Formats: sequence, C-alpha cells, structure tokens
Amino acid sequence: PSINADLVLDVPVLPVPGQTVLGAELRRHGGGKGANQAVAAARLADGADPRPNVRMVGRVGNDDDGLRLRGELSAAGVDVGGVLVDPAESTGVAMILVDGHGENLIAVAPGANAAVGAADVARATSGLGAGDVVVCQLEVPMAAIRSLVTTAAGRGARVVCNAAPAHPIEPGTLGELSALVVNENEARLVLGMTVTDPGTAADAAATAGCAVVVTLGADGAVWADRQGNAGHLAAPVVRAVDTVGAGDAFVGAFAVWLSAGAELARPWPSAWQPARS
Repeated sequence: PSINADLVLDVPVLPVPGQTVLGAELRRHGGGKGANQAVAAARLADGADPRPNVRMVGRVGNDDDGLRLRGELSAAGVDVGGVLVDPAESTGVAMILVDGHGENLIAVAPGANAAVGAADVARATSGLGAGDVVVCQLEVPMAAIRSLVTTAAGRGARVVCNAAPAHPIEPGTLGELSALVVNENEARLVLGMTVTDPGTAADAAATAGCAVVVTLGADGAVWADRQGNAGHLAAPVVRAVDTVGAGDAFVGAFAVWLSAGAELARPWPSAWQPARS
C-alpha cells in the first residue's frame, strides 16, 4: 500500500538517454499505486449498496506532502486511520513525464513506503474476515507483502495483488492470492507469459494457483480463474489524455466488484452496478 506525491511534467516527446526536452508547467498531486487504487475504490463504492468501507494502510513522512496526502485521501472518502506519519522518513515521491499521446515514464523515490513492515501489516489485517478484500502492490518491501498475503488469506479475506513494479513472487505467496493483476510487461516478468491471450492466462492461473488478470491498455484485458474459465474483455473506446493511474483505476474497480461477491466467471452481481459518471 504505497502513498506518493506525484510530480508530473507534460513534454512533447519522452526523452531518450542523453536527451533533454523542455516541458510545460510542473504539476504536483497525490499518487502511489496504493493511494490511487484506494481513491478509485472509494469513488466507485458510492454505487454499492451497502457501501463498503475503503481503508488505507501505509506510511507518509512528517512533511508537507505527507499531511497533504492524508487530507486528500480522507476527502476522497478513504479511511486514513491506518496511515502512519513516520517521523524518520520523507514522503515517497514519483517523477512522471507524460507525452502528447498520454504515454509516460515514471521513476519513484520510495521514502516512507520503504519502511512499511510488521506493524503496518498488523494494522492492515486487524479485524479482517470473510467478505473483506485486501489489495496490495509491490511498491513496499516484499517481506511485508508476503506477511500481509498470508495473514489476510488465513483470516478468510480475498487478496488481490497488483504486481507492480514487477518483482518475482514466490509460488507459495501466489497460491494464497485470490487474484493477481498485471499488465503485459509484468505478466512476462512475473508469470513468464510471452503471449497474452485467454489460453495462456489459463495456463498461468493453473501454475500460479490463483486467478490472473492481464490488462492490455486499449485492448482491454484477458482473465482466467483457477477453475479453467478464461476470457477477454474489451475496453471502452476513449481518447487517452494521460495514462498515469489507468491501471490503478482498473484495480480499484476490480476490488469493489469483488467486494460485492463477484466471481470472474460470473456477471456483475444484481445488488450493485458501478456508478455512472
């Protein structure tokens, strides 16, 4: 569960090594995969009946960015009681370049995210049970992720891991997940998928022991569950303005969908439909 201050610069083209490009005005706003996904879930949760509580667990620094980010999360409807203000670390920062087609380059200084550990896992898993959905990413130490997955799954919660940035995940940890969500590059590095289609997703799910969802940008997503069901979902046609956070919005929506009792091989539960903008 990561929380960052994003520094975003629009540029005409993404630079190659050794190249300098001039950009527009520098923008600063909240980010981090964990925070992005929590905000997406909180916004979509308004369409659920009953509305699920979206709770964030993580760390920020005792600095202006940290205080601002906690405030922004709370304003978005996220419970920030589990977000610790760490006096020994600075808030994480992501530096993002976005070109005229909405494509991006991102580098991250983890800051307080790198200090996430056992105490944070204890806060995240306190009171968990069947019906709860836990979402994690790989922008915090892997030891904390392994402990979180094992503890949450052991208490009956459904655990979704967005394996980003891509990092090897032990087979035992994969097998405790309800679902692994990756993009094509992450699928190749984490699951060894060199071809992305429902058949290879089904093979990956069978090997991993958990459901697999691979996002494909404008081409939608492919999915497979542990029972061998698999398929492809088309994406709506839109004009891409900025692709930063697109995958995080998907994961947040996926988590809310699961919290309503959904399964990959079944349609949306009749008790909840996503809110329309």
